[in-house]
Amino acid sequence: MQITFTQSGGFAGLVKTARLDAAALAGEDLRRLEALVEASGLTESWERFSDAARDLKQYEIVIDRDAATIRVCCDERCLTTAMRPLVGFLAERAKPGPPPPARATARADVQPRGAGEWGRFDGTVTARWLDDGRSMALVEPFAYADPRAERWEAPAGSVVNGASIPRAFWSLIGGPFEGKFRDASVVHDVACETRSREWRATHRMFYEACRCGGVGDALAKTMYYAVFNFGPRWRLEERRSIVAGRAVVERVAVAEPAPEPPPGIADAARAWFAAHDVAADAIPALPVPPGG
Repeated sequence: MQITFTQSGGFAGLVKTARLDAAALAGEDLRRLEALVEASGLTESWERFSDAARDLKQYEIVIDRDAATIRVCCDERCLTTAMRPLVGFLAERAKPGPPPPARATARADVQPRGAGEWGRFDGTVTARWLDDGRSMALVEPFAYADPRAERWEAPAGSVVNGASIPRAFWSLIGGPFEGKFRDASVVHDVACETRSREWRATHRMFYEACRCGGVGDALAKTMYYAVFNFGPRWRLEERRSIVAGRAVVERVAVAEPAPEPPPGIADAARAWFAAHDVAADAIPALPVPPGG
C-alpha cells in the first residue's frame, strides 16, 4: 500500500505533501497507519468541496493498493469525522513541496488517469489560492491529451478561475472546479488564456475533457453548448514585421465579443439535452435556445 497526501490552501497557500509506503514502514508506525486507513472508511473515490473562502485547507489522499486505487479530494469542512485521525497522521509527516518520487512498483497494466476513448489526463491538479479569493495558481504542471493525441498543457504557474465557463451555467455543475469538471476546467481556462489554438477547437476539447473526467454525456454536451455559444472567442492573425532586417511573422490572438446568455438558457439547455440524444458534432449548429 502506498499513500500520497497533498495539503494546499490555508492563509499562506502553502502546499505540503507526503508519500508513505507501507513496505518501508515497520512496527508501530505500520500498525497505526493500517488501523487509521481501515477506520477512515475510505472505500471509494470521491470529491467534495464547500462554498468556502480561500483560507480553507484542501486535501487530496490517494491510496494505492494492489487491487485498486482510491482518490479522495475535499476541504477541511468536508472531512468526515472518521477521516480526521488519518489526515492528522499524514499532515504531521507532510513537508513543503511536491511529493517525492514513487517507488517503481507500478503495474504495467495501469494506464494514466482517464486513459481511453476520450484521451487521458497527465498529472494531478495541485493549486494554491491567490489573494483575490477566486483565482488559483497551479503548483505543478498538468495536461490533457485529447482523443487525437494532441496535448493541451497547463504549466505550473498558470492562473485559473473558471472564467472560461459562462457563469450562467455554473449552477448546473456547482462551480467550475468542483467534482468531475475540475480537470477539464483547468485545461480549458489555460487554453482560453493562451489562445494558441482556434476557439472552436478549444471548446470542443473542453467537451472531450469533460467526458474523460467522467462527466455524463448529456451534461457534458450541455456545457459544450454553453462554452461554444457563450464562452471566450478570438481570431488568429498573422502579423508581419521587420526585425533587425529580417522578416518576422507573429501569430496573434485578437479577442472577439461573446454573446450574452439569455435568461433561463442554462435550465433550458439542460432539459433539452437530457431529452435529445444529439451528436457532439451537431452542437455548434444548434440554435439558441436549443430546439428553438
